Amino acid sequence: MNFDYIDFGRAMERVSLGLTLLVIVLSLIAIRAKDRRFILAARHGMIAGGIAITLAAACLVAAFFDGVYGIEYVFSYSESKLDPQYKFAGLWAGLDGSILFWAMILGVVGAIVAWSFRKRGMDPSGRRLEPYVYIVYACVQLFFLAVICIESDPFTEVSAGLVAMLQERQGALEGALVRGWLPTDGRGLNPLLENYWMTFHPPSVYLGFILYTVPFAFGMAALIAGEFSSYWIRTTRVWTLVAWLFNTNGIILGGLWAYEVLGWGGYWAWDPVENASFLPWLTGTAFVHSVMIQERRDMMRVWNSLLIAMTFILSIFGTYLTRSGIVSSVHAFASGVIGDWFLMFLLALIAVSLFFLFYRMRDLRSPNTVDSVFSREGVFLLNNMVLVAIAGAIVVLTLWPKISMEFLDRPISVNVPVYNLVCTPFFALLLFLTAIGPNTAWVRTSLSRLVRNLAGPAILAVPLAAGTQYLAYAVVRGEAANLDDPIASMAHFYPGFVIIFLGWWIVTALGWEVLRTVNAHDRIRRTGGRGGSWISSFLRVGLKNNRRYGGYLVHVGLAVLAIGVAASSIYSVTDEVSVAEGDTATVGPYEMTVTGLQRDVPVSAYFSTKVHLSVAQNGTEVATLDPERRFYPATGFRTEEQPTTEVKIKRFFLEDFYVYFEPDQGGKYIFTIFRKPLISMIWLGWILMLAGGLFAAVPIGKRKVGLAT
Repeated sequence: MNFDYIDFGRAMERVSLGLTLLVIVLSLIAIRAKDRRFILAARHGMIAGGIAITLAAACLVAAFFDGVYGIEYVFSYSESKLDPQYKFAGLWAGLDGSILFWAMILGVVGAIVAWSFRKRGMDPSGRRLEPYVYIVYACVQLFFLAVICIESDPFTEVSAGLVAMLQERQGALEGALVRGWLPTDGRGLNPLLENYWMTFHPPSVYLGFILYTVPFAFGMAALIAGEFSSYWIRTTRVWTLVAWLFNTNGIILGGLWAYEVLGWGGYWAWDPVENASFLPWLTGTAFVHSVMIQERRDMMRVWNSLLIAMTFILSIFGTYLTRSGIVSSVHAFASGVIGDWFLMFLLALIAVSLFFLFYRMRDLRSPNTVDSVFSREGVFLLNNMVLVAIAGAIVVLTLWPKISMEFLDRPISVNVPVYNLVCTPFFALLLFLTAIGPNTAWVRTSLSRLVRNLAGPAILAVPLAAGTQYLAYAVVRGEAANLDDPIASMAHFYPGFVIIFLGWWIVTALGWEVLRTVNAHDRIRRTGGRGGSWISSFLRVGLKNNRRYGGYLVHVGLAVLAIGVAASSIYSVTDEVSVAEGDTATVGPYEMTVTGLQRDVPVSAYFSTKVHLSVAQNGTEVATLDPERRFYPATGFRTEEQPTTEVKIKRFFLEDFYVYFEPDQGGKYIFTIFRKPLISMIWLGWILMLAGGLFAAVPIGKRKVGLAT
């Protein structure tokens, strides 16, 4: 049975590789011969190749569930006691499987793109672009399939060295014997990955990266074919927006994972792998905005081609960071030769993209220009420049330890304060532009009108920001908080106030804009003698132009998220107390009592030690928590002992009470407690951003251009 999985999986990988090569050849012949029959054959080859690689991935998943531990990848990331959801997630838990997962999504998406050309191919621009799209897309897919087949095959059998090691340990193994050369169990998954976010976070990040391949393929195809209309922009609008949504979702889910699993009380630490997912989000966000200018005024064609190339290249760059070993990260895969593959692919992408961009530079130029900074296109262009500047700064800071090692012979690490110092001013400027953008008009906006539209919301945002700042301060310090303290230390809290003010300014400015629009619609409706309420006018306005108001909701979500980040970061309080069973410790306005202990309880593959806590406020119990420490012994095929910390979080309305513990030799337990004010605004902002993006992507309302025209 083991050889069946291996042979079938490898066969499907190679079939997909062969079909992808065939697609490239057929597309080249179609371009040369101008024969649609070859294009149709290439279309069918794209679909068949997607099916083949999907079957290979399904075969690997089946091997996980069937316990085929003779496959080294299955042996390394699974065991018989593993929950089914983590066996399924084993597909992307390791390096080889993650590459197969990437190739599978590429194959499925490529098949969907090819299938969609049945109707899209009726458009003259679509007919011209189709073979070029297949070539570009298939070249990307060919790279990943070549990596799988040559360097990183997840269907590799257990090595002779591993078999020898297992046979040597056979007498010491309990319930995990070696039958011939075939292991009867696996090493198991890293305990830190045995979390429900493991099922959702990595696929979301991968989908965000991979879906950017579609607009990249169309954009490059347009450059190669000399198709200078906005057809490729219109065609890939939804693909771009969906990629951005998955990218956004993956970043926030990663923050949740870090917050709930890693036990350091934070959600973002500028880790190189975190940066890797953030970089394409920045340029992708810029692209989502700038394409509106091309559609509306036929401008920025060079810039848009460059942006989508940058976004896809940064997706590959992020993948290179996690697989090359050039940066140190707890999230990165082990380094190896595969890093060289990604480096060569990355350099090839940069070279090819720049070549065709410069080759077509003259043809891409538009007769229209930005007439005024105080215009929607002017603000969008500034917005783009800030986003790209942030991305550039993060790339330099991420690579600085490597750069300093190469040129100064010593690595200079870059810590969180440096990132914050460099990036915070850019983020503040980005929020400022987000506030004023929707209140500008196309071509030109008078300064007096802009001030008139923004002054009221700005005035309203001041007390909202001050109230939010004081609320965050008061929550974590209880009833003893007073206005004198935050004012006396305003120099420390000033950056937080600026971010919170800008966040509220975005919310009030957008609310003011929507209110004016709905009121105008309501007056027109009443003047015309039509019935209905103000609510019905609100719904009609939103549904009539869902792209605009979906974009507004995304901006509100971003503002709420920014407020949550500022409040929970600046006003976070950390306490450390040593408490024995039955004792009580005071933590801010709370009394925390150890009510019970459970030591070294065997649970499946680990031993559990739990501490039961009662948290009270003013004599009334408000929460019961049971933080836990788990110890995974080196038994069976698990060769290393590993302790893990399971944090517990009580989410109050205005703050999170976050606790974990370490045992003390004196019989006490050392508890670390983080109190995070208004952190729920981060997760609320995430939900609003996703809801707005989905609403903007739904094909309803008038088919106007842009996300927020």
